[in-house]
Amino acid sequence: MLQTIRDHAQGVIVWTIVGLIIITFALFGLSSYLSGSSKTYVANINGVEIDESEYRRAMQDYRSRLQQMMGNSYRDDMFNSQMIKQEVVNGLITRELITQYLEDQNFKVGPTRVAAEIKSIDAFKDESGQFSKARYFELINRQGMSETFFEQQLARDVASRFVQMGIRQSDFATESEARQFLQLKNQQRDIGYLSIAKKSYLKKARASKKQIEEYYNAHKREFMNPEKISIEYIEIDLQKLAAGYDVSDEEVKQFYTANQESYVSQAEQRKVSHILIKVDDKIDEKSALKKIKSIQTKLKKGNSFSKLAKEFSQDPGSAKQGGDLGFFGKGVMDKAFEASAFSLKKGKVSKPVRSAFGYHLIKLEDIRAAKVQTFDKVKAQIRKDLQIQRAEQTFYELSEKLNNITYEQPGSLQPVVDELGLKIQKTGLFDRSVTKGIVSKSKVLDAAFSDDVLNLGRNSDLIELSDTHLMVLRKLEHQQASQKSLEAVRKQIIEKLRQKVAQENLNEQLEKAYQELQKGTSPKKLAKKINGAKWERVGYISRTADPKDKKASKLSLHIRNKAFGLAQSTDKTPSWGKLTLSNGDAAVIGLYKVKVSDAQIPAVTDKQQLAQNTGSVLFSRLLEQQRLEANIEINLPSSDE
Repeated sequence: MLQTIRDHAQGVIVWTIVGLIIITFALFGLSSYLSGSSKTYVANINGVEIDESEYRRAMQDYRSRLQQMMGNSYRDDMFNSQMIKQEVVNGLITRELITQYLEDQNFKVGPTRVAAEIKSIDAFKDESGQFSKARYFELINRQGMSETFFEQQLARDVASRFVQMGIRQSDFATESEARQFLQLKNQQRDIGYLSIAKKSYLKKARASKKQIEEYYNAHKREFMNPEKISIEYIEIDLQKLAAGYDVSDEEVKQFYTANQESYVSQAEQRKVSHILIKVDDKIDEKSALKKIKSIQTKLKKGNSFSKLAKEFSQDPGSAKQGGDLGFFGKGVMDKAFEASAFSLKKGKVSKPVRSAFGYHLIKLEDIRAAKVQTFDKVKAQIRKDLQIQRAEQTFYELSEKLNNITYEQPGSLQPVVDELGLKIQKTGLFDRSVTKGIVSKSKVLDAAFSDDVLNLGRNSDLIELSDTHLMVLRKLEHQQASQKSLEAVRKQIIEKLRQKVAQENLNEQLEKAYQELQKGTSPKKLAKKINGAKWERVGYISRTADPKDKKASKLSLHIRNKAFGLAQSTDKTPSWGKLTLSNGDAAVIGLYKVKVSDAQIPAVTDKQQLAQNTGSVLFSRLLEQQRLEANIEINLPSSDE
């Protein structure tokens, strides 16, 4: 189980880079001298399969984003796993549908645009903010990706963005449409509203004994004590096991000394420039060597390395920069190239070096020394790691024995205590809505209320709360769901009935007020006659709140929206509309006048906004149509992975 963690440890990092590119299309390579050299699927879209590895990366990325957004509030069991699976798979299907649309349209992106996109990615920039080709290859290769694969995916992403942008911006707005849009957008409305407070009607709302009894008898299922269970359980937690192992200060220090390379926060990096003469179909080994030696002679005569690189180097990526490759660490370059670069002294130039691509002259420009974390900074983590290492074997042995014993002797946890010396822990009664403690975990609740545990009285299967935390449980006490007595819920019913009566009375008063105002009754005078009523003559308001207008800015969003949904009266009388507010109060809104914007020439941004709104609708409809016409088969994985 611990190995599973290690196997998947790079998943988030890999998908972080893949997440930069999302949609992918064209095939194109940039490297010139660096090294690189029965089916299961979750969905099939027109014959193109999305395999489980791609799905797992997308799932991990999804969860990582949720964790980043929610921080300490995040819990795996907060989310419906089936819903998340479906959402992730739908995203992958949409991506593939866009890809197929691009292929059908023969839409491709040129190498120059892809190169520019790569250089704009912050992850590939050095400390000075400049694109580092060495860092680019280091990060890509570190994740086990070839440069071609990454560039292919990035090119497809760029293509997708262009098409989406093109469709969204393909619509246009005429002068009259834009003017009408602008007038509606900037329109102001002169309003007032009569509010009626619900609390005024709650004070007088009553519930008779008969009403209470009738409500109780008609809604008995609302008033049930939930089914409850208490459990006893045995858990094995690697972290707790590890805490029992002693590790001396001397052992910690010895480990640090012997493994200092593991505590390098930044490996040594070297900045080099180079001149490359390729060995390929156009130039043979002997000719290339002769040419690189002639350049070497020019260097010895005092010629500038940078100028010679610009003139002679056949590496298109670095020649224009005087051969500058930026900083890079070990494990990135061709082995022969790297060996030479890391053997040079600062400012020195190598002899001709033969790599897989041709002959190089390499100049060491600068060195960044390795940075090692201090012992004091890492000693606590080293101690914890050593404790865990010592506890791992015990953890696995106990896990296997716990599983076997509880399965072979399902009627009790005592044999585990007798044989393994583990402690039985107990809980109080809890129901399915519990939110705290170990019993709130979905896997524990599922096991506790399972048929085997609840009805057959057996031990549960081994529950894997995490790769390092296991438990087995069994039932201690079970309480069936039971009916609550009328006396126990009387206050609750009274409050429900009071709310119901108050709302009915309020709605009745709202309707009367609405009818009176439509007849032309003065709202100010009417407010004085109605219990809990208040009249507010607001004046002109805009569609969005203006912070400078204190009175209008405090206006309820519901009232504002209702006011802009009313039709203007054909005569000089106000138009009236009624609504119930989110806090339970009621209101009748009056529209007196509408002030239309006098802007005659729409701003460019207004035209663009209107066009983009309709363009976005077009793109959404395109995706809907693609999905309707596609032959899609979905095969959701059974595991949460």
